[in-house]
Amino acid sequence: MRWIKEHKLLTGILGTVFLLCIMIIVSYLTQGSTSPIGRQIERATSFIQRPLALAAFEVRDGVIGFRRVLAENEELRQEISELRAQNMRYRMTEDDLEELRRLAAVLNHEIMTYEHEVVTANIISLDGTNWFNVFTINRGTNDGVYENAVVMNGDGLVGIVDDAGANSSRVIAVIDTTSQISFIVARDSSMLGLLWGDGNGALEGFMLDSQAGVVEGDILLTSGKSPMFPRGIELGRVTSIYNDPNTLSRTVTVEPAVSFGNLRKVAVIL
Repeated sequence: MRWIKEHKLLTGILGTVFLLCIMIIVSYLTQGSTSPIGRQIERATSFIQRPLALAAFEVRDGVIGFRRVLAENEELRQEISELRAQNMRYRMTEDDLEELRRLAAVLNHEIMTYEHEVVTANIISLDGTNWFNVFTINRGTNDGVYENAVVMNGDGLVGIVDDAGANSSRVIAVIDTTSQISFIVARDSSMLGLLWGDGNGALEGFMLDSQAGVVEGDILLTSGKSPMFPRGIELGRVTSIYNDPNTLSRTVTVEPAVSFGNLRKVAVIL
């Protein structure tokens, strides 16, 4: 008795279960009986069994529905993954086509004559910098590439071949600090100067005439004074001008015409 008092809830549950079992057994034994007791037991059993059966059906349907939702979610994740991969392939294709369009512009450049041919190349490795100062292309002497060959794309001058191997070549970009290029101002070829890389992805240099009327926004081209670089290849746009009172020189900072951070394909002039 003491145990029952201490466990009233558990006792009530066990008692209810026991009573239900008795009613189910009696209902089975009196099934089909027309006696008043049998009918009352059947009604009571049906009253209790109906909500229990409905609850069981709901649980079953819920489990089946949950499994179906999980399967559909997995299918959707797979479709999303495939669509993302497909979109990436399309994006790469578009980028490659855009690069090829830029390279095609090289063929229409004024330096191209019947004496020049061009071979396109992919950049296959970098020297570890962020600005493509020095990089390797997948073309070499077997493709006609030679040392000091001009490298460019449709936007402008990229650099020169520093070392040509049989199947690959190393290129020094114009933005490297070791490069030196003479230039002219596009709107007035009488204004001359010298440029080199500033080590941060841009160009800097000075005007040969400290009184030259160069202004911000001027486009600079290769002068053709050096046998390495033909005349008229775009180098970049002047972004700032500084008159140094100590050296009495006029210095310029230039944004390169070529986007070196996104460079993947180039054209080598043979």
